[in-house]
Amino acid sequence: MTNLETILIVEDDTGVGNIVRKMIMNEGLQAFLALNTKEGIDCLNQHPIDVLITDLQLPDEDGLSLIRQAVQIQPDITSVIMTGCGSLDSAIAGIRLGVCDYVTKPFNQQQIISSLHHAIQVNRTSKLIKRKSIPQEIQSAPATSPADDSFIGVSASMQKVLSTIKRIARLDFPVLLQGEISVGKKTLAKKIHRFSQVANEPFTHFNCSSISNIEQVYPPENFVLKMLKRSHSNMNYNKGTIFLEDIDQLPMYEQKQLLSMREHGLLKLPARINSEPTSLRLIASTTTDLSEAVSRGTFHRSLYDWLNLLPINVPPLRERRADIKPLSIHILEQLTRSGDDNHQSSRHIIDHDTWETLTRYDWPGNVQELTTVLSKIVILGDNSFVDAQLKNSNPAKSMGSRNSISVPLNGDLKSMEQYMVTEVVKRCGGNKAEAARTLGMHRRTLYRILENKPLKNESPRFEEPIPH
Repeated sequence: MTNLETILIVEDDTGVGNIVRKMIMNEGLQAFLALNTKEGIDCLNQHPIDVLITDLQLPDEDGLSLIRQAVQIQPDITSVIMTGCGSLDSAIAGIRLGVCDYVTKPFNQQQIISSLHHAIQVNRTSKLIKRKSIPQEIQSAPATSPADDSFIGVSASMQKVLSTIKRIARLDFPVLLQGEISVGKKTLAKKIHRFSQVANEPFTHFNCSSISNIEQVYPPENFVLKMLKRSHSNMNYNKGTIFLEDIDQLPMYEQKQLLSMREHGLLKLPARINSEPTSLRLIASTTTDLSEAVSRGTFHRSLYDWLNLLPINVPPLRERRADIKPLSIHILEQLTRSGDDNHQSSRHIIDHDTWETLTRYDWPGNVQELTTVLSKIVILGDNSFVDAQLKNSNPAKSMGSRNSISVPLNGDLKSMEQYMVTEVVKRCGGNKAEAARTLGMHRRTLYRILENKPLKNESPRFEEPIPH
């Protein structure tokens, strides 16, 4: 390490505290040891501390209380919880306080040092951003692009998402990513895996809609379990991450299979011969409101409750317009890097007016639609088409601020009604709950119209009250 960070250990067991202090000092760092909260506060008032490592159970106050006070004294401090009686509630409370790691006893030297290095890196990055006032384009991770799996997020909403991801990545419980199509959920799942304690283990990705399609051809069987066994059969790995994309499309019997594989916050695969069971961290994504799927009976209540512990809502591009320009620049650079040298200056084709158009456009297809438009710019070597194309197709403009829609005058009233509802659902990114609110109708009415099924005991017209 290039700098000499200072670490404060607060541990009421003197033997454990001295062992941890020795481990840290062997890394070339300065370390103080306090036996209770009072001694810890005194040390914080006397010395600049970079990382606080505290036991959760202390004789006078608990570790979470100490962390709250530590942040008040030294706002830049980074914290790690070290405990032998941890609980999920305390882990969540720690996350909300900005704790970057959670180490359970008994632990070994490698675990402590790994957590320490992670905390120091978080601390350095935070200080670097504040000290140098780095432009937003540089502060964040690189952008989602055709050739990269990192992420750009300079807007306040995405900074919040990325901050949450860094805090929860090392904890062993499932993560649910919610958002419209192509907002970067898969990219963020990979980011969580890279920040996790199993970053060097396999990352396995399944699209649940493909499993749903298989069900229509073959008799039901546990495809998730079957594919996981196959993917891990030739590897000497017993840990890893599984990412289930569009988990709302997972057939009910597969959902029950997942529930049967739960063990605390992980999924456990049956042990192979002469091998330990495989433990997998589950990350799931959805474009729909899973609570509505639970109400309809298409998603298992227990699976929803397990996944919904700390859901992460990924905002669409229209809600984080500050990301559009840096994201576009990165995508253009990736596109031209894989093309011929004639396109190396493609990012400079875009003039001020076109940047304004790109930024104002609502991007209903999010990152994929943006990539398609930028690819066309690279191929044609020209961006003159962008202004007219996007202005004419901008949902915000064509919908009259989402208050109007064009319905083809063919077919009967029911078919036109279904067309209108389907179109609004598309413009709401597949979010049926949002579409129902936009149309001012009950969600059950919307589902009935989409499925073209009569509702029991319904009146000929809209019988349900409009929610306010």
